[in-house]
Amino acid sequence: MSYGFSIFSHPSFRPAFSACRSLLLGCTLALLALLTNSSIAADEESSPAEKASDQRRDLHLYMKGRALYQKFCVDCHGTTGRGNGPWAVGLEAQPRNFRSGLYKFRTTKYGTLPVDADLERTIRSGISGTAMPVFANLLDDEMLSVIYYLKSLSRAWKDPAQASQSVTLPKEAPTWLGSDEERKSHLPAGAERYRLLCAVCHGESGKGDGPGGTGMMDAWEHPIRPAALAAEHHKSGDSPLDLYRTIATGLNGTPMIGFADALKEQEIWELVAWIDELGKQAEARGDRPSTPVIELPGKKE
Repeated sequence: MSYGFSIFSHPSFRPAFSACRSLLLGCTLALLALLTNSSIAADEESSPAEKASDQRRDLHLYMKGRALYQKFCVDCHGTTGRGNGPWAVGLEAQPRNFRSGLYKFRTTKYGTLPVDADLERTIRSGISGTAMPVFANLLDDEMLSVIYYLKSLSRAWKDPAQASQSVTLPKEAPTWLGSDEERKSHLPAGAERYRLLCAVCHGESGKGDGPGGTGMMDAWEHPIRPAALAAEHHKSGDSPLDLYRTIATGLNGTPMIGFADALKEQEIWELVAWIDELGKQAEARGDRPSTPVIELPGKKE
């Protein structure tokens, strides 16, 4: 399966590409030195041999990641990572602009960069209701290379002010969340907290139709709507832990802030329980919001 097109693959360009190969390699090395936060900025205590080995490794990751990006990502995210590829036209949920260094789905504090595991989770799992597909079959070394290349597209990764700041997240849901009887005792608190913090944007019944959501724009100046939390599938994942993470860390580039510092762990879990309840109520009424399936117009089989 092929996604994307490279000018270097066109027959008319091959002679020129061959003649310029050395120049391209030199430019690539310079690019790595200037734009990445890799080990090319080598430890002063490293030996020349170790530095050379690090540079070879970094160049290998960069070139392999670039090739994979051109194959799988360029049609949506664009040649330079600005989210302006040819398949982006007409999509309601626009592809991520990697140049900005803003990533929605993280385990880190609102306003900071994600860690590599966050990028891997999004790439492997895809994003429900958008054109971002699942890449679960990428090998580990391929994933490492893609992440390395993505991080080379933005200077944000070299800005200490945007460095990842971890948020303490639970590793499993509380036992009461899985018990219908115990769960009922937590629903009133979750419902009240939802009314105070969430309903103005996400709507009283979780359909994303609250009055505060009108006319929203994201950091990339794209119109956005609050998530329909009563839907079966959510962009950041469908498990209770996924929903907890989103409430705790927020979504960078959007008005959805993180509540890790404002709410206690149990208070967030009570919100998770109520949001799940909203979905069940909508299902019982027969008006649960659906999650769209996006077909990419130029996809090649």
